[in-house]
Amino acid sequence: MKVCSSAELRLNGKLQQCRNCSATSFLVNGLCLTCLFRGALEHPANLADNGTFAETVSELCIPDSKWRLGNYEVLDEIGRGGMGVIYRAREFPSGRVVALKRVSIERLDSLQALARFRREAETAAAFDHPNIVPVYYVGESDDGIPFFTMKLASRGNLGTSRAALRNQPRQCVLIIAKVALAVQYAHDQGVFHRDLKPTNILLDESLEPLVSDFGLAKWQNDPSQLTRTLTTLGTPSYLAPEQATGPSAQLTAAADVYSLGAILFELLSGRPPFLGEHPLAVIHQASESPAPKLRRFTQEFDRDLETICARCLECDPSVRYQSAKDLALDLNSWLDDRPIAARPAKIPYRVARWARRNRMLAGTLTALVALGGTSLLWQVRDWGLQSAMRESTLATRSVGIMPFLNLDNLTPDPISAQSVASSLQGKLSRLGPARVSSTQSGASVRWGGTEEIRKVGQDVKARAVLTGTERTIDGKKRISFRLLDAATGQPLLVHLWQDKGQKDSAKAIGEEIGQPIYAVLSAKDWSNMIYSKIDPGLRDQIARDAILAGRDLMFRYTVSDFDQAITLLKKALRAEPDSSLAHAYLAIVATGRTHYISDNSFLELGEAEAYEALRLSPDSPDAHRALAGVYYQEGRFTEALEEGMLTVETSGVEEKVVRLIGITFDALGHPDRALNWFTFGSHIRGTADGIDAQIGDCWAKLADDKQALQAYNRAAELQPDCSQGGVGICHIRLLEGDSAGARELVRKGRWNREDLGDTKRMAAQIEFFARNFEAAEKLYGDLAQVDASGGGSLYGAITYRSALGRAWQAFGDNTRGEALLEHCLVEEKAAVGREPENPEAVYRLAAVESSLGMTESALEHLHTAVSLGWIDYRSPAMDPRFDALRENLEFQLMLKNISSKVADMRIRSQPLNAE
Repeated sequence: MKVCSSAELRLNGKLQQCRNCSATSFLVNGLCLTCLFRGALEHPANLADNGTFAETVSELCIPDSKWRLGNYEVLDEIGRGGMGVIYRAREFPSGRVVALKRVSIERLDSLQALARFRREAETAAAFDHPNIVPVYYVGESDDGIPFFTMKLASRGNLGTSRAALRNQPRQCVLIIAKVALAVQYAHDQGVFHRDLKPTNILLDESLEPLVSDFGLAKWQNDPSQLTRTLTTLGTPSYLAPEQATGPSAQLTAAADVYSLGAILFELLSGRPPFLGEHPLAVIHQASESPAPKLRRFTQEFDRDLETICARCLECDPSVRYQSAKDLALDLNSWLDDRPIAARPAKIPYRVARWARRNRMLAGTLTALVALGGTSLLWQVRDWGLQSAMRESTLATRSVGIMPFLNLDNLTPDPISAQSVASSLQGKLSRLGPARVSSTQSGASVRWGGTEEIRKVGQDVKARAVLTGTERTIDGKKRISFRLLDAATGQPLLVHLWQDKGQKDSAKAIGEEIGQPIYAVLSAKDWSNMIYSKIDPGLRDQIARDAILAGRDLMFRYTVSDFDQAITLLKKALRAEPDSSLAHAYLAIVATGRTHYISDNSFLELGEAEAYEALRLSPDSPDAHRALAGVYYQEGRFTEALEEGMLTVETSGVEEKVVRLIGITFDALGHPDRALNWFTFGSHIRGTADGIDAQIGDCWAKLADDKQALQAYNRAAELQPDCSQGGVGICHIRLLEGDSAGARELVRKGRWNREDLGDTKRMAAQIEFFARNFEAAEKLYGDLAQVDASGGGSLYGAITYRSALGRAWQAFGDNTRGEALLEHCLVEEKAAVGREPENPEAVYRLAAVESSLGMTESALEHLHTAVSLGWIDYRSPAMDPRFDALRENLEFQLMLKNISSKVADMRIRSQPLNAE
């Protein structure tokens, strides 16, 4: 390869393709930097005469920005490390600004570096925690350079912000407490970070910390030798002594605890715990000398905070906090002005450490001390040990009980929780030392979130928190119990209790759940228990990557994305057939696809996969949610609602389940109750993001167009590439009689993409309701070619072929129109036979019968649809398929009665929305 001279190393001003590898380049010589460097290394004789290659390259100044990597435009460089470079980049077509990290050019030839970089991306992508930086995309550029994108942290990192935080000690402690819980989450997933330092803790716009850079992370029980090199020890100032001197296979969570303590020490004191002329000197000090006291550098901090730092920085890992969550609990106790659990190192330990350094003097003193006071010392020691052991046991077997959540009205019930607490305390006390405390905390609208769980644990000094839900089934109460780790919110035990007519239900509950709860509380370490519940698909690298990528595609609501997700999830199942999570996700995607294309084979696939997911993991919330989705798509709404409620009982209140329950109530003709669930879900998350479109649908059915438009506009603003918000706005405009405005919205909408089925269906419905039958025929004809039996799931339940048949009637082609409608009649009768309780299916049958002039049968089925829950009275008033009933008094009275019913529901819903 000919290497250019310095005169040829000028910038072109625009991107062009490298003539050697087709990568993008700014250089006029036609090479990218990679090929330029490789050419110089492989053919040194080709260098220009005017100096060395290094001198030639030093004359070149190329801004590392304004170039493309995959679907991302690189804007500017924001960071650089030993293994990678981080850029600020813009994602296309969404326009979202992200952080993009790629392997450094100089490390491309290192297989170790490439493997480590891919490990970092895969590890971070597997996490889902608010204080771990979220990874959006993992991929490779056209020229094979691996990269991934993540959330852009706009406030830099702790390294750049430590000076500003120096005078904010409470903020520093709060940040490290949150980071510690994030690190504990990673440990629970089987991952040690091993390179925690200020620059790896990013800060978002709200100063929320985000743990990043898992390049040196180590999976527990991973035999790989990838991370065992001298260049991957981490940063000496924050490195645990055993990490520098011992084998990586013997590292524990205490190594990351040391790093957290070193970071906290530096934030508070302005310097790391140990300083040295070179890294080996720092490592030697940390291994041989006790860490300096925090108050040696500043007297403004109390001894508790000094003790916390000292406990983290103990040289012996067994003397440190044994988990990151223990550190987080003490930090939060300090923030709340409560006693901390840590104490300065015990005198025996400090004496032993001193003795190792002064062996001869220690021997003499030991002999002298042994001559006196032995009996008295042993008596005092025995008394202290007994007291300490009892307090320690009570702390270990302590549980706080939150008010139960009544699922019938979504209100907290502290009275039932108090009764259960008393009964449980009696049962546990008979089994051994234990402490049960009830609390009014958690009764806020954000019921049962991780922060509430942690706060309850702190308030009552409990190691675990018991949450519960209650609802009435067939006149009898059922209560679900979930025992959660107070520090992380991870589930430890799930139990359903059903009232069997006992006289004292509280006592019966205590007897039934006391023994399993006591067994869990008696375990000293829950990490294995939590780790064992991780789906096997997330433990296999190939399966994990495919599952996470398929999950991301699930929520883009396009047929092409659904098809790609199905392919990825099937790949995951080939890698790990026993992954209940992959089976559940596959069921959800396959079922969701039938909303756009009415292919029963996908519904059958979804049903089979949901049952397989439940077989593999009967308590899996994702499996129950998948089955609920199957039931919903099959029109079995009562069963779908029961599965949704069961998911809440066994896994807590999560946004996806809340959405499913809400739309099921909506389908059953209860948009007011659906709004109740949607509002509850948005309060739990702190935002209605993701369910705004469904909230708009409810207000549309309640004929409150103002609130419907507000919700749809929020959805369109927050998810501009998703069709749901925009299509909802068009729907309201159409119901208001503004077909021209609705038509213009479809034409100009940013979400008007070719593969978004809802957009095309709305465009066809606009023309159909506007009685522009020529345009409607064209649009419905195109849709029917792709999906002959489709269309009945959008607003108004208009199937493509029933609209075509009615359009042909309007053209005067009655023979052709009625023939197609007769075919639709057969299909709709079969659908009602399969889904007799589905109001939408019965409504579709009534519409076809009306088009065929079957007045009596159409009215009968309309009454049935209304009794099953159909309350949309505005669509039939505009739908041309009901023209035959337009002047019918019974039809008019029916619509009027529905309107009155909706008005009553709308009034009941207003106070709920005001909250």
